[in-house]
Amino acid sequence: MRRLAGVVKLGMGLVAAVSAAVAVTGCSAQDGEMGKGKLVKVSICVSSQTPTTRAMREVFKPRLEELTDGRYNIEIYDSGVLGGEKVTYDYTRSGIIEMCVVGTPMWSENPKMSISDFPFVFRDVNHARKAYQGELGEYISEDIESREPLELLAWCPNGARAFSSNKKLESLEDFKGQKLRMPNNPIHVKLAESLGANVVIMDMGEVFTALEQGVADGQDNPLSTVRTEGWYEVQDYVYNTNHIVASLELFAGDKFWDEVPDEDKEAFRQAASEASDYAWDLYIEQLESDKQFMIDNGLTVTELTEEDRERMIEMIQPVYDYLDSQYDWAADVRKMIDEIE
Repeated sequence: MRRLAGVVKLGMGLVAAVSAAVAVTGCSAQDGEMGKGKLVKVSICVSSQTPTTRAMREVFKPRLEELTDGRYNIEIYDSGVLGGEKVTYDYTRSGIIEMCVVGTPMWSENPKMSISDFPFVFRDVNHARKAYQGELGEYISEDIESREPLELLAWCPNGARAFSSNKKLESLEDFKGQKLRMPNNPIHVKLAESLGANVVIMDMGEVFTALEQGVADGQDNPLSTVRTEGWYEVQDYVYNTNHIVASLELFAGDKFWDEVPDEDKEAFRQAASEASDYAWDLYIEQLESDKQFMIDNGLTVTELTEEDRERMIEMIQPVYDYLDSQYDWAADVRKMIDEIE
């Protein structure tokens, strides 16, 4: 993801300027298409080649426009061009833009959104899909919609996280002393520390240079991200742990949503559901090709054995202790997910 850098806290004057820029962008996108219905801007934090963005373009947009007889003109802005995750999430809450697709930048304000980052709660990607599209997704949606001026329309894949490094990383013992880039999230930080690594916190846009220059030895992200960001060019090893299966969420802001007629709301939900299915299908198909891509580009890929998975879960017990100390519902959620067949 190549996001607009440094946009975290905006003064009122800058918010107005950016809002105006978004409005102008929307108008220019609509020029020559005056008969295409109400303009709906969708800001997506991930790149154009990800399964979720493809699903929004290839399924959500045409399906929604079909179901509503062209009453809405869906304009999609991917790769964070309208702002980073937190910014675009705030824009949607405030009504500056109508919809967004983001990860979990709101977890510090809405703790149950952190569930997406709980390690080893899913048996595999298919289990994660069933949970997000079912009981777990409903559980989190109810919580966030009760707190925020938002409608959560769909859960999509952000990917199963694996570790990569330019130092040998083929076993749990190899984590010791590695400098691993982690996002500024206590779950990820404590996980890496529990494995014996030294944590380097930085934004996504800094990762390639940090890996190239040795500021960090490695990082953890889905293999699809390692591929699209070009990090495979400066990494030699992949440890395919799949320790976290993260999500992306499709939100509509209440300022927009409250003006949508009920019959059109159903069309939005239907299009969102079909896009979610398509995104998960694409992602699952992509898993093997991403792994083969790493191998073809000279990286050593090591799968996590079932025995080492159990050992890794024991090693990261401090993460679960932290979660249970912070959230009185954390253990119950892990149990709920485990019981999803």
